[in-house]
Amino acid sequence: MRRNTNAVTMVAADEATTPRLWAKVGSQAGVLAPPWLLLAGTAGAGALSHAVWGDPGEVTWAAVAATLGTTGLSSLTWAITHARRLLGRVHASATVAATGAWLTTATVTGLDSEVVTGALWWGGAGLALSWNLRTVIRRLDPDQQGGADALATLFDKAKDQAGLKGARARATQVTDRKIKGVVALAPGEATVHDAQRSIGKLESGMQVPPGTLALAANPDRADLAEITVSDPRVLRTPIPWPGPSRPGASVAEPLRVGGWQDGDDGEFILPGRHLQVMGMSGSGKSFGSAWNTLAELMTRRDVQIIAIDTSKDEQTLGPLKPGLAALVTDQNSAVEMLRRLHRQIPERTKTLGRNGYSKWSEGCGMDFVVLWIEEASKFLAALSGKDEERFEEIVKEARSAGVAIVLSLQRSDYTQMPTLVRGQLSKWCFGLGSSDDAKWGLSTRQQKVDTVAPEEWEANYPGMSYLDAQGVSEKHAMMPLRCYSWGETTYRDAMAAHLAEYHQPHAPDPLTARLLGPTATDTRDTDLTDTDDEDTEEWDVAADELDEAARRDPELADPDTAVTAAARPDTPIQHPTAEEAQAVESDPPARRATPAQSRAALHDWLTERVAAGHDTFTASDPSLAALRHHLGMGRSWTYKVLGELQEAGRLTVHNGVYTIEPDTDHTPDVDTGQLAA
Repeated sequence: MRRNTNAVTMVAADEATTPRLWAKVGSQAGVLAPPWLLLAGTAGAGALSHAVWGDPGEVTWAAVAATLGTTGLSSLTWAITHARRLLGRVHASATVAATGAWLTTATVTGLDSEVVTGALWWGGAGLALSWNLRTVIRRLDPDQQGGADALATLFDKAKDQAGLKGARARATQVTDRKIKGVVALAPGEATVHDAQRSIGKLESGMQVPPGTLALAANPDRADLAEITVSDPRVLRTPIPWPGPSRPGASVAEPLRVGGWQDGDDGEFILPGRHLQVMGMSGSGKSFGSAWNTLAELMTRRDVQIIAIDTSKDEQTLGPLKPGLAALVTDQNSAVEMLRRLHRQIPERTKTLGRNGYSKWSEGCGMDFVVLWIEEASKFLAALSGKDEERFEEIVKEARSAGVAIVLSLQRSDYTQMPTLVRGQLSKWCFGLGSSDDAKWGLSTRQQKVDTVAPEEWEANYPGMSYLDAQGVSEKHAMMPLRCYSWGETTYRDAMAAHLAEYHQPHAPDPLTARLLGPTATDTRDTDLTDTDDEDTEEWDVAADELDEAARRDPELADPDTAVTAAARPDTPIQHPTAEEAQAVESDPPARRATPAQSRAALHDWLTERVAAGHDTFTASDPSLAALRHHLGMGRSWTYKVLGELQEAGRLTVHNGVYTIEPDTDHTPDVDTGQLAA
């Protein structure tokens, strides 16, 4: 029984296998058959053409038409195969040309000539075999494919595992550094955002280095994405500074600061947007961003640069000083410059409006102003509350006035920078210490892509960065940028040589000259410390704080300035009563904290509430009011900072009740102990 059963099974298996075997053979033959079918069709077309147009009166015109058609089709074939390698383009174009030439000859002579039939047999068969060889080699070794075939095959190999079933890819351009193509997603089943989130899985399935792929949305169709394939390893070595891109041009032209991974120049446009530069210590943000950007700006004909660094003095920007309109390194002078700019913005916008400009434009007759602030967190932390408000107004209004603000710092969370300011800035992010920091340094669209991870660089690849600013395409916003290197030891000499050859010094327009003060016309060897009489304003933090406190709390205002101003020097002093003295001793006046210290103290208050099991509160909470009083702040400050924390995701609010969300960020590095009563 067992033997009979096995026999039946073997017969059944054989019967089942035979159709599959023939199907496989048919499939393989079907792949190789097209060239031979085309050869047979060409022979039939030649015989038919001679029969119809072979008469002496018609054959001449037929030959001319066939020759022109062959030339046109060959040229068209060469043009539409631009995405293939040279061998593929030559092979396809030569095949079309040979086929057309044979048809022309057969139309004139017919198939009776041995030369014509020999050419068909040997030449045609040789061409058909050559196409069969290419097909077999591609199927056996997909890695040998070039251009469109390679991209399509690699994508097909990985798309199912990446959750992009039904998608197709094809190349549109092939260069030595990159392959550009188009991905057609399954309509209604996947979006470009889905594909961007799956880039890591695609790279794994393709077995290519991380960071090889970049995807960007097609502006015309939601089911199409633009794909770029490049080698991320080319950016692992520094790229020397090649010199300025457009010396003598306007600042409105793009600034070149490095090279993208796909080989394109790393460029962006500064007028019209402010910029945040963020990166950990050692990530190369100062040399990568400041040196490259400012070196480009110095070569433009219509820009004045004001640089502020109250942390490192001239250590970072000192070598650039001859190319700057002003380099400010002390806080008092920096605040004075800030106030002067705040006062002048309305005048700049009015001047532009009178001349018919809704915003600063090339040729408007006014210099563009760049205010570059290094270690911005220290500068902002030292501002008074009123000066911080001035700065926020500058950020909101300066763009149309022909002013761009650049803030460079290590971390721009809500304890280091007002949320309102950060929301106005383009993002340039260098290496970071942790993934938690990335949300402060990357743009919204960059955060949606898993492969945009500057924390993987840390400080190991100085100059590596992600840039999302005006003039940067979506594709490049998701792609690493390597900023130019000025050399480990020769950077000072390199900058001096650059300034000597390319710097474009020029006298500022009268309005910008008043902003710059005396330093705009001197030898630029001193910091900005003095101003002319027109712009002089005493830097009095105490007066600012008293005015601000009176604005928030009317009880603190002087009830009658005429009476107090007329008080005689010999007016007897009225001593406090016993009750007043006791109140003063038991409740000393609060000493006003800086904005950074106040935010840090509020951060600690939230942490303590969560630890005590209280994760909700209202703006009128007694302990919050006590903290506000201790910090010397008013209710307006409370609502302002609570709003910032909502935008940062630290708080949520419903019907006036705030809920404290888990804190995934580092505790602010601000000394709040000095605020103790």
